[in-house]
Amino acid sequence: AMSKIIDSLALGATMYVPVIHPDVADIITGQRYRGLKSVVLCLEDALAVTDVDRGLKALSRLLEKRRGPQSVLTFVRPRNLAMAKIIATYTGIEQVQGFVVPKISSHNLGAWLDIAQSTHLSLMATLESQWVFDPDSVGQFLAELDSHNTERLMALRIGGNDLLSCLGLRCVRGRTVYEGPINWLMSQLMCRFGSRGYALTAPVFDVIDDMETLHRECLQDVDFGFVGKTAIHPSQVEVIHECFAVWASDVKSAQAILAQGASAVFKSDGAMAEPATHTEWAKRVLKRFDVYGYKQGSPATP
Repeated sequence: AMSKIIDSLALGATMYVPVIHPDVADIITGQRYRGLKSVVLCLEDALAVTDVDRGLKALSRLLEKRRGPQSVLTFVRPRNLAMAKIIATYTGIEQVQGFVVPKISSHNLGAWLDIAQSTHLSLMATLESQWVFDPDSVGQFLAELDSHNTERLMALRIGGNDLLSCLGLRCVRGRTVYEGPINWLMSQLMCRFGSRGYALTAPVFDVIDDMETLHRECLQDVDFGFVGKTAIHPSQVEVIHECFAVWASDVKSAQAILAQGASAVFKSDGAMAEPATHTEWAKRVLKRFDVYGYKQGSPATP
């Protein structure tokens, strides 16, 4: 199960783009924003209801124009299950990695997984409804997940804006999501889903010109174990990727932990290293290094 989390660490900053964006073709081929790793072509919240038909036509045309190899993982966010079934039949759909599922619940999970099983598509399901606040409902959703083949479930995305909306709140300048009421929820979801091997991505930070707070929030996302973070503006991508980069000292420790014949317990960079309990951490560190490289500077000392 943990191998799925390792693979999902390649998502990085997942940028949401309205499917009718004029530069969408260049965005998904990596020409428009260098370094972008994953993108969601949105037909849901990013489009007005009156633009949905235009959006579907734009997506169909985009996929029909055959392209070369893509450097950016591309997902489509349909408005509902019926729309997803239509999009799954489009010519060129093989150029898309999967669907981002809006408003996932234990009631519609099986139907979405059925679409994935009948195609090549993966799913990233969004936890963004009121039931997510109720521990019993989360338990029911986990039981439903465990009753299905979830091989095609790439990650669960935490929909921070929708969850804050349930409380009548929104993202605040200068304050990370961890400094508000859904800190508890983020911790609960990571502990309950992450401990079962499900990958989770962190919510968007809405204040586009507050890079300092975005940086602080994303460092906490990485420490919490999230595999990526939603981005709504290209200026956020580099900051997010910088947070997923790895200190040279952590790479060295990870390599020592995974080395053949490593001692059961040893000291590495001033901390205890124990392969029996630190192996999964070490694998994550090396995957992050593979995707994002070294962090610049050196770790801050207390």
